[in-house]
Amino acid sequence: MFRGLFSIILPSFSARRRKPKRRGPAMERVSGANFAPSDADVVGGPKVLLADLAGDRGGGETGRISDALSQCGCLEAFRSNQVLKMNKTGDLVQQLLGAADQGRQLMHAQGADLLIWGEVVEGGSRLRFLPFAPSADSLPGAVGLGDALELPFQFGEDYVPVLHAGVLAAVGPTFKGSRGRIAEFLGPALQAARGFIEGEPPDLPPARHAAILTTLGNAFAAHSRLGGGGKKLGNAGAVYRMALKKISAEQEPEVWAVAQSHFAAVLKAQGEGKDEDATEHMKRAAIAYQQITETLSRVAHPYDWALAHINHGLVLYRLSARSGRAAYLQEASKSFEEALTVYTKEALPGRWAEVTNQYGVILLAMGEQVTGNATLEQAVKRFRQVLEIRKRDRAPLLWAQTANNLGAACFSLAKRNAEAALLREASACFEGAVEIYENSGGKKKAEVIRNNLHRVERLLSARSG
Repeated sequence: MFRGLFSIILPSFSARRRKPKRRGPAMERVSGANFAPSDADVVGGPKVLLADLAGDRGGGETGRISDALSQCGCLEAFRSNQVLKMNKTGDLVQQLLGAADQGRQLMHAQGADLLIWGEVVEGGSRLRFLPFAPSADSLPGAVGLGDALELPFQFGEDYVPVLHAGVLAAVGPTFKGSRGRIAEFLGPALQAARGFIEGEPPDLPPARHAAILTTLGNAFAAHSRLGGGGKKLGNAGAVYRMALKKISAEQEPEVWAVAQSHFAAVLKAQGEGKDEDATEHMKRAAIAYQQITETLSRVAHPYDWALAHINHGLVLYRLSARSGRAAYLQEASKSFEEALTVYTKEALPGRWAEVTNQYGVILLAMGEQVTGNATLEQAVKRFRQVLEIRKRDRAPLLWAQTANNLGAACFSLAKRNAEAALLREASACFEGAVEIYENSGGKKKAEVIRNNLHRVERLLSARSG
């Protein structure tokens, strides 16, 4: 749950890397003595910052987690004396967004790759992971604001590998240093945590066990992205299924939604493979995302509801490309219309532009399959609207992406209605996109667009002659 919020609140962090700033006196190193100091130019392991848990009087639980982190040899762990508290006003999403904003500032000031924060809850502590460079929300195991790991009070050594697996899964796939070293530690952590998969520890509530299993599923998915291959991805799917069997959507909607969303992402990734079961996996992914849209409330969980609609639409788009069935695109179009009732231009212009651009691609594909020009006209309209947000001078690559799409839509429509103005618009879009991609090193992309530009120019010449 809340996986898609990273694209709202961290739009530029994953695209750049910064030199860590010098840590102040509020920081305490708890591990990583074998690494270089954080303000050196030498890159060590991931730098993990643990914030004091809210409500942890005396700091006992924070200290226990700190001690557990110190046992993971590939991390450079630090403890902060600051506490991230969720403002109790607003809904859960607003509370998480506010805490994440504080967390980003803290990470940036301390040069951390991952922030671990949370609070003491009944019977234990709830931990959340905030990566400096989050994974795209559509990737298997991508950790979002709603992912949480609950550990019991005075947890024993059997919980330590679960914590290690959760931390490595959150930071590993996007870490700019040695990911191979992270994978070397992640594998043994998963092996050591197998007891939570093979059985159920006594006195562990089902919802807490489901959250632990989801964390381990994320770790298997991360391991596959770090070189573990398809087998690890299959393991992730199996563990997510186990988590879903522990709880019901009616009793634990948040925990269920997190596990279901991760499970659907695994099915989608498997569906993008080349084995004979790929299409069946993709169909199952579509069903899994649809179940989220039918189970969650648009009012209570708007962003998760909208994100599930987007992912449902994207999966249907892929199924249409394989089967040629326009019905998939029609259903995908409805999903994007629903999502755009949450991601509005006024409230979230950047996210709105991203979703609308994706929607335009679906309209373009559908317009080329159906008779009449209305759908293609709608695609052209949508892409033009996106360019009102994606300005060339402010976001050249995003502008080029949408300009290329607009050029394709204009060209496709012009071949039907013979409007020269559309061909001239397509030509200008393609020319601009070629220039941007060539200047940014996208030579292959520029070449493909240039070929389309030549097709437009030939048609313009033929019609004017």
